[in-house]
Amino acid sequence: NYNITPLFGIPLYQTILEGVQSEDINFIKNAEYKRFPADNGYGTPDKFILDKPELKNLRDNIMKRCEHFLHEVLDVDESARFEITNSWAVKHLKGDESGAHTHVNSMISGVFYIQTDDDSGEIIFHKDKTQHNIFTPTVNIPFKGKNLNVFNTLGWAIKPKNNMLILFPSTLDHSVLPSKSDNERYCVAFNLFAFGKFGFDNVVQLGLDNSTAA
Repeated sequence: NYNITPLFGIPLYQTILEGVQSEDINFIKNAEYKRFPADNGYGTPDKFILDKPELKNLRDNIMKRCEHFLHEVLDVDESARFEITNSWAVKHLKGDESGAHTHVNSMISGVFYIQTDDDSGEIIFHKDKTQHNIFTPTVNIPFKGKNLNVFNTLGWAIKPKNNMLILFPSTLDHSVLPSKSDNERYCVAFNLFAFGKFGFDNVVQLGLDNSTAA
């Protein structure tokens, strides 16, 4: 008998939002999009799309799940107030993809899928080369590939589904495989940052306020 503890794991939160309204989906699909300079997809020039009054219900729904992830799953104290700081929609056509990247100026990032199918392209989360969970990254130890798991994998793939919400640390490298679908793929990406007073032993070490908040 033995036991393995997934020590110091990176949390990857995945759920399906209920109660998403067709008006929200149509608003996002009908938004203005521009082709990315990398020629690999389309994005909204509006980088605060979830702040639109038309998407208040969707934003509230997303924030409810974010608060569950932060305060119930991760046990973050409510004195740390997380808020969505920016958000934008992405549209992928057949062949469009997204290279590996992280999100700057944020702490938690998320993606909410509006329209997908089985060929839309998986989102891949990549293990950072500096993360030493088993062996030093300077030695390329081979694995048999018969028991792929969180301890030995270099990447983790999730097939998107309609109304799926994924939350993850903004430092987690991720990419999107090329779409093989004839249907457009829509999603909303967003970032969160923590505001409040942070410290210990009743001594405030840092205080952050969101000056852009209404």
